[in-house]
Amino acid sequence: MSKLRVLMYHSVSQDGKRDGLTVDTDQLEQQFHYLWSNGYKPLLFSELIACHERKMALPDKAVLITFDDGFLNNYQLAYPLALKYRLKLNFFVVPAFIKRGAYREEPCLSAADLSKMDPAVVEFGLHSMDHEGYDLLQPAEIEADIYNSMTALDEMGIPFQPVLAYPYGAWPRKVLQEARFFEILEEQGLRLAFRIGNRLNRFPLTDRFLLQRIDVRGDEPFRSFRLSLAYGKKSTSWLSPLLRALQ
Repeated sequence: MSKLRVLMYHSVSQDGKRDGLTVDTDQLEQQFHYLWSNGYKPLLFSELIACHERKMALPDKAVLITFDDGFLNNYQLAYPLALKYRLKLNFFVVPAFIKRGAYREEPCLSAADLSKMDPAVVEFGLHSMDHEGYDLLQPAEIEADIYNSMTALDEMGIPFQPVLAYPYGAWPRKVLQEARFFEILEEQGLRLAFRIGNRLNRFPLTDRFLLQRIDVRGDEPFRSFRLSLAYGKKSTSWLSPLLRALQ
């Protein structure tokens, strides 16, 4: 049984800002260079769907690189580095942010920006209509949100894959609500969905609507990235105090 690594990024800075949601360009280049030089095989959403549904083997050291929220800096800073290191990226976008042009006072990608990227290098997935936590919504509201997200992207001419990242990594946890939630994902035609979790995923997938992603933070050292990539962040959590002390 092989392992699928899914990396979760958010924002990228050019001024050295590093925090829980932001890596700077030096960190990102170091991480991308490590992936390239150590033989990791980046996948697009469509390639992962094909492997899952056609029961194909994953490439050795498969990795899915994802960015949440659709910040403009993902195009300005991460995309050129992906081209440099021949990596593939996947952006989970929010239609309301595209229309407003900002989130958390940071500029977001426009439909025109999204269209400029090579579809052989970047694919787009769903991240809700306006970033409301699905654990706070009723099933009918979630159903409408997913439908509205897909409709809005279609209207803006943005091609997307039938995959979803839960805002804040949250979904309904009560048994009956969770069962209905997964039914809604099926009915809306979604093929894969992502939480956080910070573990590697066994492949073939055992639960395609609860794929786990590794949270890549700017306030952690490079050692943490390397260990998380190999074992999953949960598996190395006992090392966190030591890693921070060595930073």
